[in-house]
Amino acid sequence: MAGVTDPVGVGFVTSLARPGGNITGLTHLSPDLSGKRLELLKEVVPRLLRVAVLWNPNHPGQPVAFKETQVAAQALKVTLISMEARNREEIERVLSGVGKERPKHSSSFRTL
Repeated sequence: MAGVTDPVGVGFVTSLARPGGNITGLTHLSPDLSGKRLELLKEVVPRLLRVAVLWNPNHPGQPVAFKETQVAAQALKVTLISMEARNREEIERVLSGVGKERPKHSSSFRTL
């Protein structure tokens, strides 16, 4: 396998510690970085109040990463706006609605 976000979640292996079978590969599973990205954004924009996250809930690794972002948002007292999109049409629909949301700080509306 190459570049699999969550090999356990998609069922390729039983665990990262003991994958079982004959499989070799790399993963870029790093859901904890999602929360860290939000922390860094908050450091850069201390008055940050709201953040929009564009994500695909059908992508194997993204629900875990979004959950980590939610945890970080709660700790940082930042309102997280979930912008789910599974295909191009949904991305266009979701992004067309961004202008309707009024950020509470000029730098507070970001897509992670």
